[in-house]
Amino acid sequence: MSRVVDAHMHVFRDPSWNPIRQKARPTSWINQVRWFDMDRDAAEKRYYDAVAEAWDPDGSKTIARMDEAGVDVSVAMPMDRGLVHGDVGAIPIEDKNKGYYELTQLWPGRLYSFCGVDPRRPYAATLLERALTEWGFLGLKLYPTTGFYPDDEVVYPLYEICREYDVPVLLHQGHSGGALKSKYGHPIYVDSAAADFPEVRFVLGHGGRFETWAKEAMSVAVYKTNVHIEISLWQHWASVDDLVRTFVWIRDRIGIDRLLFGSDMTNVEVSMSLRQWVDVIRLLPEWAKQLGYRLSDEEISMVLGGNTERVYRIPEPVTGT
Repeated sequence: MSRVVDAHMHVFRDPSWNPIRQKARPTSWINQVRWFDMDRDAAEKRYYDAVAEAWDPDGSKTIARMDEAGVDVSVAMPMDRGLVHGDVGAIPIEDKNKGYYELTQLWPGRLYSFCGVDPRRPYAATLLERALTEWGFLGLKLYPTTGFYPDDEVVYPLYEICREYDVPVLLHQGHSGGALKSKYGHPIYVDSAAADFPEVRFVLGHGGRFETWAKEAMSVAVYKTNVHIEISLWQHWASVDDLVRTFVWIRDRIGIDRLLFGSDMTNVEVSMSLRQWVDVIRLLPEWAKQLGYRLSDEEISMVLGGNTERVYRIPEPVTGT
């Protein structure tokens, strides 16, 4: 049985790591909170209460939540949005990545990290190489909705490094709120990059987002066999019936081996807890039977961990002697 691996999550070590720079109410997030059937004022209060509890300086909250959910390994994705929100008052992106390295050292074998850096930064390639060679990071995280397309030439030197070190690239895909620009998150722009770098394993973060461009993401993966679908945030939008039908479609047209479980966990839970999200995926074979489809326990085990272990090259667990 494969380990359960969360392919896409975050740890916020202090408030300055993910600063709230909007004076207006964060309406998009609050609309998601309203899945809890709250009125607007109650939802806003829940938002600010949740953010106040999100900070996790040493990762202990994250590990406790993983343990409660039965998640063996989580892979953190540092976010570099400084060129949009401004770097003043925020932790420098070099220090932010180093902070994730420190977390991986506090929780060896439980927490791993990608390197998150905007490719337009002049030192992006240097930081990525350091993260891969000195810190043992597993790949590159890109946030295109800060203002670049995944097939822009400015990104290609980082893809070259990923090809050289045989590590994957995860890109935020789908819409983004606030000052971020969603057009850069359309999966079609990964198609060109995947064509130019067929040896690189590309992962479409959030699978293009279920409520927006999931079908477009899947269509890219059909034709580019080095492209993978990661399902974090689908828990906010997809019903169990939706998940069954989509998993079967992906299995039959893309391959179940290119579907990765993720949560986008930040210690702020919306729609369902991490444990509930894991349990929903585990139960899909039974739900599939009720809908007249077939999904095996082995296939779901691949989605919950086996595929990410392979695509990310996650080290084997160290066993006692």
